[in-house]
Amino acid sequence: MTFKQLITLRNFMIILCISMFVMLGQKVFLIADKIQITKEADRLYAAGDLISAENQYRLAAANHSILYMEEKVAKRLDELSPITAIRQGLKALVSSAKAQAATKDFTGFMKSYDTLLSLKATYMKPGGPYESYYRQLSTDSGISDQFTTYFREFKEQFLTELAQSQEGNTSEEDTFKWNLLQIPDAYYGSAASKEELLASKFKSHDTAKLKALAGTGNFTGMLESTLSMMNAYSQHSYEAPWVLGQAESSGKIILNKDLESDNITAFAGHAVAYRNFAGSSGITSSKVLTLVDTSKAILLKNAKRMTSKGQYAEAIQLYSDLAPLEDTSSIIAATRLAWNIAEPVRLLPGGEEQGRYGNVISSKGLHDKKVIVAGTDSNGVLYYAAMNSDESVITLTGNILPKFESLRSLTFNDQLAASSGSGAPVVLAESKVEGGRTLFTAYEMKSDGISQLFSVSGDSYELQSDDSLLVSNADLGVGVVGQTARYRKVDGSYQFAEIVQEYAVISASDVALHPFEKVSFHCEIVADNFGNMLAYSNGVYILLQGDLGSVTGNALVSGQYQNGYQLVGTEMGEQYVPVFVVESVGSMSFGQ
Repeated sequence: MTFKQLITLRNFMIILCISMFVMLGQKVFLIADKIQITKEADRLYAAGDLISAENQYRLAAANHSILYMEEKVAKRLDELSPITAIRQGLKALVSSAKAQAATKDFTGFMKSYDTLLSLKATYMKPGGPYESYYRQLSTDSGISDQFTTYFREFKEQFLTELAQSQEGNTSEEDTFKWNLLQIPDAYYGSAASKEELLASKFKSHDTAKLKALAGTGNFTGMLESTLSMMNAYSQHSYEAPWVLGQAESSGKIILNKDLESDNITAFAGHAVAYRNFAGSSGITSSKVLTLVDTSKAILLKNAKRMTSKGQYAEAIQLYSDLAPLEDTSSIIAATRLAWNIAEPVRLLPGGEEQGRYGNVISSKGLHDKKVIVAGTDSNGVLYYAAMNSDESVITLTGNILPKFESLRSLTFNDQLAASSGSGAPVVLAESKVEGGRTLFTAYEMKSDGISQLFSVSGDSYELQSDDSLLVSNADLGVGVVGQTARYRKVDGSYQFAEIVQEYAVISASDVALHPFEKVSFHCEIVADNFGNMLAYSNGVYILLQGDLGSVTGNALVSGQYQNGYQLVGTEMGEQYVPVFVVESVGSMSFGQ
């Protein structure tokens, strides 16, 4: 072993000895300390200072340097365990509350507060054995002042955040409110002070937000926020009458503005939204609901008044605007029916377009129809419509009316309809044509289409008992005037049948036998050598006087023989012939 090694070992042994002496000294100290603490605890216990005694006994129990009166200490600590529980509970709460306040953990802080209340309820029962101990330990811990400070800080924090949250998230706003409500009355000074402060802050916040929503026209959003606020307050058993009050106020303002600006669509939408809100919130009676019902009744009366005045379009528009608020479909249908009956042109295709149809005619309650209507468009096309008893409508389209440009009248002709046998309405069109005659064109409005009954020209027409048609001064061809023509129905339409003779037809050779009688005779009209117009038939010549027009050739001449004779030049030489005063001449050459 070297000297160096010997010195190192020696030093180590010296250090070890010193350490042992130090440790032994400490242990002696601890032993003495435990004995002293135990004796002090016994003294305090005997003196009745149990709080201090409990503290000393705990220190003694924690000193394990020597087994000294262990059973006695344990027994005393068991006896004083409530004081231990109070002390430890308060200490833990002081620590947790401090940390929760620092991190703004209000939820945790309220749990600590609940624990404090539980601890207090257990050990601070009036007249209880531990009431005085709790009071002293609580005072010593400073926990009351600590919680007062923390509650004040949280209260100010939430009030500030509530004031700043009007444009923020509703759930956050609610959190601020409910946190403020959780803070005990005592930390506001009293229950009355708390109620006054929170009611003021909540009302200011809520009304400002609802007014802002209403001010931007967000009526639905305002009502949704109102309902959300009401439900939230209800869940927290808090009365906040200003919420519904503000919704009522804003609702009245907005609905009245809708009415004043005659914006019934907006009124109905807002009214429905408010009704839905009232239903969701259990409100059965309110000023706004009364306003809605009263205004709706007035508007419905206005629409009815419009209908009675013939303002159908305006009435239907008003009824339609109110539809979201009340089912007006049946009223609208009835108004449209009344409009269609009052203005049947609307039944025609596109009849709602102003000025689309001219020469419009209509009739009501005929042919088992509520209303029938016919009219022509700008191109002269004939249209027809009928409303059945079940309010269904049929429409028919015809052809362009002949001589539409000179159309004089368009009528429903009941006489022609009755004679047709089909029971269908008949439309008669009358137009001016050349020669002063009138063109009569009749159409039968059958369910399968419009069919033409006749189209004849003359001065007038007359329907006969045998269902034939007599047309006076009928247009039978160039040069034929004054003749009455008969038309008969063939396959559903009238065709020319014959000329109706109004004078007795005699032989030309018998003219002199019927002086001053109105007669007609067939002949050939020729000119003599002197330029006279003669009637020739079977070798007999008759001088014709009067307006013969331009008729030549085969003709039917009507008039009178008035006992006169005159000299004329014929192929057989000059001779005296009867003079016949002509009243009418009808060409028998239909090509002329």
